[in-house]
Amino acid sequence: MNQPQRPSPPARRPQRRRGPSASQILSALLGIACVFLTVLTAVFILKNLQLKSELKKAEERHDAAVADLNRQLEDTIESTIPFDEFKAYAGMYNVSTEFIQRFFDDVVVYKDDTIVYAPIDPELPLHDYDWTYLDRTDGLYSYKDDKYTAKLGVDVSRFQNSIDWEAVGGDGIRFAMLRMGYRGYVDGTLMTDPCFKQNIEGALANGLQVGVYFFSQAVNAEEAVEEAEYLLEAIKGYDIVMPVVFDMEIVTESADARANTLSPAERTVIAKAFCERIAEAGYDPMIYGNTAWLLSKLEWKELQEYPVWLAQYSREPHFPYRFSMWQYTSAGKVNGIQGDVDLNLCFASGW
Repeated sequence: MNQPQRPSPPARRPQRRRGPSASQILSALLGIACVFLTVLTAVFILKNLQLKSELKKAEERHDAAVADLNRQLEDTIESTIPFDEFKAYAGMYNVSTEFIQRFFDDVVVYKDDTIVYAPIDPELPLHDYDWTYLDRTDGLYSYKDDKYTAKLGVDVSRFQNSIDWEAVGGDGIRFAMLRMGYRGYVDGTLMTDPCFKQNIEGALANGLQVGVYFFSQAVNAEEAVEEAEYLLEAIKGYDIVMPVVFDMEIVTESADARANTLSPAERTVIAKAFCERIAEAGYDPMIYGNTAWLLSKLEWKELQEYPVWLAQYSREPHFPYRFSMWQYTSAGKVNGIQGDVDLNLCFASGW
């Protein structure tokens, strides 16, 4: 028999959920902000600690470096040898004067019979070139600073044989110093360089500025004037704008060379006589020589009125006194000249 069913309970109405109150939201935001500030503060503290640590390490490294430098200085002082001992070793091992000169700024170092350490004479004028402006590209040196712009040149004689002067000029060469002649070192005969005429005409025809030099073996002032007159006759009619040079050297090929035994005073008188005659004729006289010749074979103070053509084969000159031209190599290579050739820089602006 079917029993009567109970009626179902009435369905419940769903309750509406309430959102967070404004105070709850504000509280949560403040909590987040506090966490953020806490993290930010922690990061700042860590960074500060890291910077302090790095600063301390940097100070420690600096202190260590200073201590190391002090130790090196002490070692250097302890290992420094006396000057006389240094000179003995330099002579024993034939050290180059260019290398030795790096250790001294109050002496001029050069080789004569021995290595000479000549104190710089405060009465002689010094040059004012700055060798940081010297360019050595491809062996063809150049120099330019706020005061000087050097020009590149060659000096030649019969030993260079026939020269293609057009090719020489095209290779950046702007001037040529030509050997006009020489005196025999035994019998004293005056002779003209066999290539002088073709060289002077070829150089001038191709736009090069020209100067000349004479290899002297005069033994007195009269012979010096004779050499000057011989040269002046040979250059008559040519456009000589570069200097006319007195060149006397020790002749190593013969023990009997007539001028080898002259004293510095005698050579000075001879050089003066030659240069005075050249100046009287309206040309610019000049004296050629290396450091040893200028400082030990002449009385150099007596010749200060004449410009110097310095011969010094080095990366840069370490001759401290005033000079106007620098012969920097005897092994230069120039288009139009077979074999090696002397190369020069002229610093004087008047030529």
